[in-house]
Amino acid sequence: MASKLQGRIALITGAGSGIGRSTAELFSGEGATVIAQDIDSSAALETARSLSGSHFSVSGDISDADAVGVMFLKIQDEFENLDIVVNNAGVGRVSGDGSEQSGAQETPAIGRISYAAFMKMIAVHAGGTFLCTKASVPLMKRGGSIVNLSSIAGIAGWGQVHYAAAKGAVLGITRSLARELGSAGIRVNAAAPGLVETPMTSNLPPERLETLIDSTPLGRIGKPDEIASTILFLASDDSSYITGQWISPNGGFLIS
Repeated sequence: MASKLQGRIALITGAGSGIGRSTAELFSGEGATVIAQDIDSSAALETARSLSGSHFSVSGDISDADAVGVMFLKIQDEFENLDIVVNNAGVGRVSGDGSEQSGAQETPAIGRISYAAFMKMIAVHAGGTFLCTKASVPLMKRGGSIVNLSSIAGIAGWGQVHYAAAKGAVLGITRSLARELGSAGIRVNAAAPGLVETPMTSNLPPERLETLIDSTPLGRIGKPDEIASTILFLASDDSSYITGQWISPNGGFLIS
């Protein structure tokens, strides 16, 4: 069976751990050349080196326009084209959202979230998606696929208000860019996972995690490679007539 991404060049942000790393591993196995990006340069490099074949790494803060510009200068020095962009990088907590307070709940109340924390969350998720996509499009000369990472928080309003707002914005960006870029042969879709076993969710209190699992028809938390499979579908020709859509691998959480 032919590899689904043979000969394609894929940028994956947040590839140092979790869903991003699992996606890098899956894409590499399907024949893609992976550009592993992470704010942690050593994590990005470690991911790239762990993959079979020749791959590349870059690092920087995706919410910083200057840092993104530097990253893409490095990418352009190595590659003439991009075929796939996975806007995966994100955070679950930021300074000033109340999570650092003694006795704070795992879902900070709006009264504990500062405006600066709210805007930082927007900057990372929505701003980072905007900046990386804006820089990628000129390199997508052959068309291709952009997959943005949203969340069930952006669909159902579950979780912290700053995180839900940021992930909801990612869905709006996805739909708008699908309209704008379709004529260039670029599809834009989103994966909106439920609770997944990643470093971002590792600090949930056990009782809260148990409640969430009990509310999930499949009765378990998701694994990063299960989300990576959804991303692969949206990035590959298997979804060649799909754009402006989101898929939510969540174990049935949204129907419970």
